[in-house]
Amino acid sequence: MRIKVINGVLARQKNKDGSDAGFAPLVAGTYEVTGPAKDGQLEVQKDAEHSVFMPLDKLDHYVKLGDVQII
Repeated sequence: MRIKVINGVLARQKNKDGSDAGFAPLVAGTYEVTGPAKDGQLEVQKDAEHSVFMPLDKLDHYVKLGDVQII
């Protein structure tokens, strides 16, 4: 699955040990979503080296606002 970010949104980033590392911006563009949801979050490939995590409820909110499209 892929998502298209129309207006910049915030996602979560994680440390290598899985702990929360704060927010990470997703600028306008198209991103690959990898694997099934874990702990209510989808893993989004920000670039070749970094992933961020989008909570399902936040993704739903962004879709309703028109900030993100699921493609």
